[in-house]
Amino acid sequence: MKIYIQIIICSCLFILGCGDEGATDAIQQTALKSTPKEKKIESEYISDSTFIKAYDFETPSETFSLSIGLLEISGLSYYPPKNQLLAVNDERGWLFFLNPKTGEVEDKITFGNNGDYEAVEWTGSEVSMIKSNGDIYFFDIGKKELDEVQKTKLSSSNDIEGMTYRSGKNELLIACKGNPNLGDSDKYKKTRNIYRYDLDKLKIKKKPFLSVEDDVLKNFVEQMSEGKDWSKKQKKKLINRAKDFAPSGISIHPITKDYYLISSQGKTLLVFDTDKNLKSITFLNAKIHRQPEGICFAPNGDLFISNEGKGLGAKLMRFDYLN
Repeated sequence: MKIYIQIIICSCLFILGCGDEGATDAIQQTALKSTPKEKKIESEYISDSTFIKAYDFETPSETFSLSIGLLEISGLSYYPPKNQLLAVNDERGWLFFLNPKTGEVEDKITFGNNGDYEAVEWTGSEVSMIKSNGDIYFFDIGKKELDEVQKTKLSSSNDIEGMTYRSGKNELLIACKGNPNLGDSDKYKKTRNIYRYDLDKLKIKKKPFLSVEDDVLKNFVEQMSEGKDWSKKQKKKLINRAKDFAPSGISIHPITKDYYLISSQGKTLLVFDTDKNLKSITFLNAKIHRQPEGICFAPNGDLFISNEGKGLGAKLMRFDYLN
């Protein structure tokens, strides 16, 4: 019976794709291709009780089904000039403009060839997109043309999946899901690093801006467990989920200026304060967040999280800022 259901779902996706704006055979193949396997985790939602509850991650304020062209949505950013969301998928050089109240595609621009585009960010004057190998694409929305492509010292081994704009310093924060080191260095182990890219000098800074270390995550979960009736088995599972953290998205809260890092692996959300101290770990419900990849904020603090389709259809969720 499960096989028949899978056949029906895939057939529906193919039919829907035929009517989508500009969807091509390549996108249809993306819809049907297998996705990387992740460890099966418990579908529980646990947040650090000492953290002020800014969002109800168990109950999205709104959930939108996205166009099949965004089945592999991999990056998300807020676009203030038109109060839209910017999005990219990790297969095509397409920039999508989404209505944040409906999730509908309002416009789409081609900015590059096919490639593994993992993040998008509005920098106040143009849009920056980054590939998993660290190449950064700068696009002028007004002219609807690509300004330039900048190589960095990052490579495909770093497996870039997250990027955000730090306006006060005019720099991009780039999150490495894979190798935390630059070049041939092997200094960092059991660590996930976030690097700074200076937009004035068009140069990446060698020293990590923020490091996420396994020991810090383990110790934080152990502190979370104090006073709770967690079993040893549950505690061990949560520690392992935390240590599986591999950033797939990063964004800066517009009001608190905290750094939010989301990971599809382990289904976790980390919050660091402005001094880069770990403030909170939230273990997301895997039934709600199948593959969280994109994260961004509206100016009022409302949070958006996008989930890749994993063969079933991509979702965009909005979480009201409760503070």
